[in-house]
Amino acid sequence: MQSGPKSIAQNGSSDTSSSRIIGTGEMADLVRAYDWSSTPLGPIDSWSIELLTIVNLTLASSSPARTMWGPDLILIYNDAYRPIPGPRHPAALGKSARDVYKESWSVVGPLLEKALATGKTLFHEKLLVPLPSASGGIEDRYLNYSFNPIFENGKIAGLFGPLHDVTGEVTATRQLRESEARAARILQSIGDAVIVTDAEARITHMNAIAQSLTGWTFADAKGRPLAEIFRIVSESTRQPVESPADKVKRTGSIVGLANHTILLTHDGREVPIDDSGAPIFDEHGKLAGIVLVFRDIEERRAAERANEQITERYRQVLEVTSDAVIGFDRNFVMTYANPKARELYNRAGRSVIGKNVWEEFPETVYDGSPHWEHLHRAMHEGIPGKFDVFYPEPFNYWLHVEVYPTSDGIVSFSSDITQEIASREALREKSEQAERQRIEIESLYQTAPIGLALFDTEDFRYLRLNDRQAQFFGLTPKDIVGRTLTEMAPIEGLRELFEQVRDGKPVRNHLLEGELVTSPGEHRYWTVSYFPVLDAAGNVQAITASTLEITQQKKAEAALMQSEKLAVVGRLAASIAHEINNPLESVTNLLYLACHTDDAARAREYLETAERELRRVAAITNQTLRFHKQSSSPREMTCDALIDSVLSMYQGRFVNSNVDIVKRFRANCAVRCFEGEIRQVLSNLVSNAIDSMQPGGGRLLLRSREATHWPTGSRGIVLTVADTGTGISRAGLTRIFEPFYTTKGIGGTGLGLWVSQEIIERHHGNLRVRSSQKSGHSGTVITMFLPFDAVSR
Repeated sequence: MQSGPKSIAQNGSSDTSSSRIIGTGEMADLVRAYDWSSTPLGPIDSWSIELLTIVNLTLASSSPARTMWGPDLILIYNDAYRPIPGPRHPAALGKSARDVYKESWSVVGPLLEKALATGKTLFHEKLLVPLPSASGGIEDRYLNYSFNPIFENGKIAGLFGPLHDVTGEVTATRQLRESEARAARILQSIGDAVIVTDAEARITHMNAIAQSLTGWTFADAKGRPLAEIFRIVSESTRQPVESPADKVKRTGSIVGLANHTILLTHDGREVPIDDSGAPIFDEHGKLAGIVLVFRDIEERRAAERANEQITERYRQVLEVTSDAVIGFDRNFVMTYANPKARELYNRAGRSVIGKNVWEEFPETVYDGSPHWEHLHRAMHEGIPGKFDVFYPEPFNYWLHVEVYPTSDGIVSFSSDITQEIASREALREKSEQAERQRIEIESLYQTAPIGLALFDTEDFRYLRLNDRQAQFFGLTPKDIVGRTLTEMAPIEGLRELFEQVRDGKPVRNHLLEGELVTSPGEHRYWTVSYFPVLDAAGNVQAITASTLEITQQKKAEAALMQSEKLAVVGRLAASIAHEINNPLESVTNLLYLACHTDDAARAREYLETAERELRRVAAITNQTLRFHKQSSSPREMTCDALIDSVLSMYQGRFVNSNVDIVKRFRANCAVRCFEGEIRQVLSNLVSNAIDSMQPGGGRLLLRSREATHWPTGSRGIVLTVADTGTGISRAGLTRIFEPFYTTKGIGGTGLGLWVSQEIIERHHGNLRVRSSQKSGHSGTVITMFLPFDAVSR
């Protein structure tokens, strides 16, 4: 059973063995009271003089000391050593050091074993040793270790040595080094330039920024006076400025540089700087040094100069701006008003500066007031606001107000929008009117009696169409939208017309005929107009089309033309009957006379006259047959042949109507035409001329000449039919080619000139009419142009 320390009462204070241990203190008492007979050392009275001596020395030492005796290194220590075993004290007394310090034996064990083996004194400074801690765990401690071998009978019997715990010193030293390193790193990492001096203002430290700004390396600047390294002058006067170090020494407080200070660098540069200096005091409160912090403010100075310029510009702008600008402090007192604001807000010549806005303008304070809401929100919540407000009497105007928070209040910008409000209201009414018109137009679009459609410009697809346009196909609009024009109406030349419109050339009132895919075999007619739809840049975006079907009208026109032709035939038949009747009556009378006369010579004369009359009848009959013969192919005819064949039909009317014929033919070339149709036109013109000269008669002029139709460049002939009749009124001239319009009253059909124009246009020619109703100068002149190739071969 392991023994421990015994009390003095148990052992007796007069025990001679215990009395061999001298000294006082807790550890001396513990050593004397310990049952050493339970250890390899045996009872104290058996201890050798060497052991007693070294133990008494150990207990008497004022420094931590311990003795480790014997091969088992039995531990004996003094009072100063007690913190080393920590919570293992006092149980560590008399125990093997190997057991007490088993956690640290890997560190100290080899050293002790070596000392025991060699007998040499060993010493270790700041040896890191893991030791028991007061909390019951293990903590690292730094120890100054000393091992002195103790000899007994010439052999090494144990080890003795003082031991010092220098953990605090090591920790403090380490912290100091770390602090110095950290300070150095901080010094070098500071974005500002930093210079540190001693109490005499000589350089002791400089960071990289300070070296860069001053142009001095730390190696060159170290130990030099600050004034030599840090040379500063006034930007405006160029005079030296008092060094902040001098100020710090004089005032003993933190100081700053005056504004607009220039640093003169070692390499000749001039750097605008801003800096501050602070004293460094030692533990006695005496000045130990100075730290100077400064920075390059070139960019800031440039920004300040730019800001000064901008501020001046802003001031100028505020003075001339059309906006009224007012500044308010935290109490809603108006502190600034530009000229426009003074013009808008000054009442009866009183300035608003220094006035509270709510007191000066009480009409703006009411429930739901945008002024009250937005100004308070900007002032107290920092939220900008925009609003329109009407100022009543005596102002009577609308203002647009924008209010913004500032560092010391708010600022408002106001602009007069009275005219804008009026224009906006007018625009709203105009917009509403436009919307009504759009609805009306849409209604008209859908209910229009003509077809309306919109096409794209790529494939000419239907984009939109009204019901009337869809009815042409017998479909609904939704059945057609998206389909192409030629898909629905494969009519020759239609796509070319749309390509023309896509190029920006409109097509107006064009006659179109053909078949639709939904009505094959049914030939139909339309009057169409196509227009490009342009964007703001003038580019064609779409094509709009209006279509009016005139199939029934065309059929009616064909019937009317046929009717007119029959009427012409009737008039010609009457004229021919009249022309033939007279010669036949003469022949009848002459034959009667020849049969009832006995005079052979006279009878012969009667028969010869009758023969001449019959030849005249034969000529009229021949011309009539030629006139009404409708050739299936065109013929080449001369002007005189065409005119003479017509004049022969009206010879009797000329005589009976007292009409003189004047002819002048200068065109010798023939024209290619449908002979019967051109004769019909000439017959109609000659008949109208005879009618216009009734009842008194007059002159009929017929001329021909070769000419050029300049609008088309075509060469051809011009036939002129002119009369000295009553003429046509100016209003009548605008309508003479309309169907059913006549100047002859109930005696005319109103179809002659209409049909004649259609015939001439089909021959690629034209008719022009001039007329006068002036007394003594009345009459009508009709010119008919026919190209030489009026009809293709």
